[in-house]
Amino acid sequence: MAYPIQSIPDRQILVNGKLHLYFGGTSYLGLQNYEPFKTLYLKNVSKYGLHYGASRKSNVQLDIYEEAENYLANWVGSEGCLIMSSGYLAAQLVVHKLLAQGHPVFAAPNAHTALLIHGVEQARDFEQLLNAVSTATDSEKLPVVLFDTIDFSGKQFPNFQDLQKLPLEKIILVGDDSHGIGIIGNHGNGCYQTLKKLKPANLFVCCSLGKALGIQAGAVFGDKAGIENLKNTPFFGGASPASPAFMATLLGAEQIYFGRLQILEENHRYFISLLKNHSFFSHMEGHPTFEFQDIGMATALNKDGFVFTNFNYPNENGPLVSRIVLSAYHNKNDIEKLIRSVNEHVS
Repeated sequence: MAYPIQSIPDRQILVNGKLHLYFGGTSYLGLQNYEPFKTLYLKNVSKYGLHYGASRKSNVQLDIYEEAENYLANWVGSEGCLIMSSGYLAAQLVVHKLLAQGHPVFAAPNAHTALLIHGVEQARDFEQLLNAVSTATDSEKLPVVLFDTIDFSGKQFPNFQDLQKLPLEKIILVGDDSHGIGIIGNHGNGCYQTLKKLKPANLFVCCSLGKALGIQAGAVFGDKAGIENLKNTPFFGGASPASPAFMATLLGAEQIYFGRLQILEENHRYFISLLKNHSFFSHMEGHPTFEFQDIGMATALNKDGFVFTNFNYPNENGPLVSRIVLSAYHNKNDIEKLIRSVNEHVS
């Protein structure tokens, strides 16, 4: 069921004249309507304006972009970083470049649609992926494996056990960390360093900055040479950059991010401590999402005044996704109300 609303969803949304507690979406740090974050952004809009439409390769270049890229690379632990106007474009840039270089490119099960373009072979399961990649390691160019770090199947983060079955020393990994950056890792710095420890032949991690971090932009992390190659593409040079006001906000929001992350982690621990039947949900340790496939539970929670992620994804032919999402904008009372309803109806 779709819920038409008139404003950005926060901890509460108004549906058919009734307030509901909202436990859906991807605003993990609850920044989209958080006053200190909005104030910081509006201050930067006053300085940088609403948009900057020139190419990043122009002879006139705003230094805020390079500052933001250096900051993110240092935070994540990569040699280089490149910022695009969206996570979707960031992912597409990496895949287009690798295909153009002649690499055989394979997508793991549950890979995000941003990674799937013509020329990518998607595996139905990891056994098929392993067979395809093992055959491709004999080719002139290294095979590439595309995957979501947080694919909500529980088979990737935090241990990446299926990924480790692949001959990683002969593979270029490209991970989409859109649901990890900002909330997992060391102070929310995502999965890059964890994946680097798996010692693949090469590694790129792309992500949206618009989920946990509240920044309308996308980023790619990798080694210095790989990032420079991406910056030298027409794909990068021909695209308008992200808003410079968002870049300045990213640079100025470090304490906001870390403070909100602490609240999210507290909410996560509190919810788990009160939950009676942990096995009812598909849950990844350390990630504030709880998936289930029970229409009766979904209906009951909605009747009790909760709205959560519950739709066919990525299109009407996809599976029904029911997912409770905890956020930093929830308070202790919200968590208690939700858990009472969950514990009452869980089978």
